[in-house]
Amino acid sequence: GYIVADEYQNTSVDNIYALGDVTGEVELTPVALAAGRRLGERLFGGPEFAANKLNYENIPSVVFSHPEVGSIGLTEPQAIEKYGKDDIKVYKTKFTAMYYAMMEPEDKGPTAYKLIVQGPNE
Repeated sequence: GYIVADEYQNTSVDNIYALGDVTGEVELTPVALAAGRRLGERLFGGPEFAANKLNYENIPSVVFSHPEVGSIGLTEPQAIEKYGKDDIKVYKTKFTAMYYAMMEPEDKGPTAYKLIVQGPNE
C-alpha cells in the first residue's frame, strides 16, 4: 500500500510528510527530488513559498533501451476522456532512428512516434 498524503505532502499526522514512491504518485527519482524541494521550500523558505507544490501533470519519462521509449503528457485514452474524441488529433509515423544508420537494412529496428494534440491550434 501507499501512504496517503495531500498535494502538499501532509499525512494525517501533524509534521509527518510523505513524498516519492511511498505515495503512489509518479515513481521516478527526479519527481521525488522535485517534491522534496517543494516541501523544503514550504517548510524553510518563508511565506513566499507557502503555496509551493509539485504539479504531477506532463512529467516526462524515458527508458534508455534500444529502441528508447519516452512519454510525456496524456495517453490517447486520457486525452479523449479529458477533451473528447472530436477535440484531439493523433499523429503517428514510423522511421529508422539515427542509431541504426550504419547497420545493414535487415538489422535496423523500427522507430515509432505518436503525438497527441488538442485544440483548434494544436
